Parts: sequence; structure tokens; C-alpha cells
Amino acid sequence: METQRFDPQHELWEEYVAHLKRTENARWVLDEDQRPLADLLFLGAVADGRVVGNLALRRQVVTCPATEWCGGVPRPLLDADGEPVEEMFVQTFHVQAAHRRLGIGRSLQQAALEWTRIEGCCQMRSWSSLDRPENYRLKLCLGFAMHPEVHRAAAGHDVSGVYFVKRVD
Repeated sequence: METQRFDPQHELWEEYVAHLKRTENARWVLDEDQRPLADLLFLGAVADGRVVGNLALRRQVVTCPATEWCGGVPRPLLDADGEPVEEMFVQTFHVQAAHRRLGIGRSLQQAALEWTRIEGCCQMRSWSSLDRPENYRLKLCLGFAMHPEVHRAAAGHDVSGVYFVKRVD
């Protein structure tokens, strides 16, 4: 198994897109023409010439949500020099069931942490619903901190889960 960075010029890009579709992750990272959305970095796990895992990162400014307390305007967090603080957010993460428990998820997460550091971001963050115990175990083993959170799904119901955050240096 090998972890690789993907883009539309990668020889296995079509296979990567097929994997995203099979795992129902394409809607989060590709437009209607199957092109990558902006500000995303794609990682994939390849075994025997097939993509068996994916992790997509979105570079973003860490922003405090708008509330009455801050004048109803979202506020970016600033570093000591007054520059916006940036993070990598895990947009998608999936390893095909037949390839789980082989270290592929760990390899993808470690590669993502390294890219977060290379890109000069201060942290990597993700959100996971409560029905993903394998992901919880992996993130905790890798030293991520956690913060419980409830998300409102597009269908209108609440989903319990956890934000995972790991600082990179």
C-alpha cells in the first residue's frame, strides 16, 4: 500500500473519483462536473493499482462564528503578527471495508498531518459522528484532542459527534 497526493493530472485520478463516488464522498469535494472544489488537497491510499482509501483536506481560516456578542460578524482568529490563523479541515476520510485494520487509515491521517505542517497551518481538525468508533480510536491513538458537538443535518435532524483537533509544529 502506498499513500499518494492526488490531483486531476494524477494517472489514477479517474480511479480516485470512482472511489469517491463508491464511498459517497464525491458530493463533499467535487463539483457537478467531477472537478475538485477549490482549496482542497487530496490524498489516497493505493493497493494493487486501485484506490482503497481517501482523505481530502480543506485549507481554511480558523473563524469564530457570528454572534450578537461580536456584532453578528464572523471573526477570524489572528496570530501574534495580526495574520489569520489557518488550519486544514478533513473534508472526507474513508477506507474501504476490505482494507480496514491494515494501517491504511493511520497512514492517511499521518500523511495529512504532514501536509498540514508543510502547508504552514497550525492544526488539523475534523468532525465525526458517534457511529464511527474506528475513527474515534484512530484519532485518539494519534493524539488528537476532542470536543463533543451537535450538528444539524441537511435533513433537519441533530447528529451527535466530536470535533478532533491536533496541533502541528
